[in-house]
Formats: sequence, C-alpha cells, structure tokens
Amino acid sequence: MKRTIICTLLVFVCAIVFAQKKQKKDEYRLVPTFPVTIDADLAEWRDKLTPMDQDSSWSFAISNDADFIYAAIKVKNEMLQYEAVRNGFIININKDGKKKDGAALTFPIPDSESRRAMRQDDNFGNMNVREELIKRSRGYGVKGFQRIVDGLLSFQNTYGVQAIAKLTAENELIYEAKIPIDAIGLKDPKQTVAIQVQLNNQYAILQKALRNRPQQNRGIYGAPSAPTVRIPYSVKTEVWIVGPLNEI
Repeated sequence: MKRTIICTLLVFVCAIVFAQKKQKKDEYRLVPTFPVTIDADLAEWRDKLTPMDQDSSWSFAISNDADFIYAAIKVKNEMLQYEAVRNGFIININKDGKKKDGAALTFPIPDSESRRAMRQDDNFGNMNVREELIKRSRGYGVKGFQRIVDGLLSFQNTYGVQAIAKLTAENELIYEAKIPIDAIGLKDPKQTVAIQVQLNNQYAILQKALRNRPQQNRGIYGAPSAPTVRIPYSVKTEVWIVGPLNEI
C-alpha cells in the first residue's frame, strides 16, 4: 500500500514538473492593457519585457488596447542587433490564430541601394553601421494588411502604423511599434490570433527560401530531400503568442 502511494505521488510530481517546463518553454502571453507611447524609450515597458535567455540577449513584450497592438523589443546582443537593423524586426499577426504569415510589419528595412551607397561612402570606416542602417530606412515594409497595399509604407501614413528603432547610450537596440487592429481583418475581437515577434536574420531568410522552393530532388525511399540551414545563435530569434487580444 505504502509503495503504491509513493509511486502515485512520484507520477503526480513528474506530471506537474513536465507541465510547468512545457508551459515555461512554449507559452508567451500578452501584457495587460496599459498606456503606451511610441518613442523608443521603453520606460513604461521596463517590468513587462520577457527575456529570451539568461543573458537577456533580447527581450520583448506585446500588448493591445481597443485600437492598436503594441510591440516593444530590447536587444543587447550585438550580432543580433546587426541582423535586426539589416533585415528588420518583424511583427506578424495571423488573424486566424495559426502560426503562419498574416499581416506583417517589417522595420528597419534599408534597401540594397542605400546599403550600397553607405559602403561606397568615403566616411564608411567612421560610421556607426547600425545607426546608419536605421537612418537609411525609407519606410515600413507591410504585407497582408487589409486596406494597406503591400510594399513600402511611408512613415507619414494615415493608417496609424508606426515603428521606431534606436541605439541607446548603453549600446542597446530599442524597438517600439503599433499596428492598427482594424487593418488586420478581425471578424470577432474575441477570436484567437497568433502574433509572431521575429528578429529577422540572414539564416531565417535562407531557411524560408529553401522551404518555399519547389521540391525536385528525391532522397532515400523517394522522400523529398532539401538542404537545410541551421540558425547559429544559441537564443531563438522568433516567438509566437497565440490567444485572444486583451478585452477592453
């Protein structure tokens, strides 16, 4: 009898530990609604950011009010900073609650012409490349929104889309953005949505390109085979939040 009780307790404890570990690893939640100002200061977000690893290589938070979804990101790791200012932070919102492409905002988004002109500048060696790439972004990359044409959206737009990125004196890259909820196409404000926060990088871009290309080669037993690319960073560079928006 005593042995049966002990075994039952062990199974119960293991189940709790496993559930806690899984929840901690996989689940992220929206921050409850609070006043947000898009100024790349993050003072109001200070105790709301979720770090991605013990070194706080980067951290993030997502919230919303009745009109906008807000995003805040802080990046300490310098290599990830370079990736983000070159390839953009991506806030992707799938209105159907699926971890797939939806309405996506990308910023910074320096075009190839701007990057080429920067490299050819006689003063290139004295530039702060990260700051310069942010400055040379000419608008926001938008895709999949209702009423907003895919492509480059002006900073001075009438939709309410806004994003700011800057380097601080402490050498941290700060990002803030707001996205109008009515441009996402939600039919019911209580429905489940999936929000992706990504530090876009060259490896993730190549991964996506390989996934999307036609499968031609066949591997062993006729199964499709394709080259793969491993992202070399020890910390993950994207997260998903799945659930309904905050009720207002």
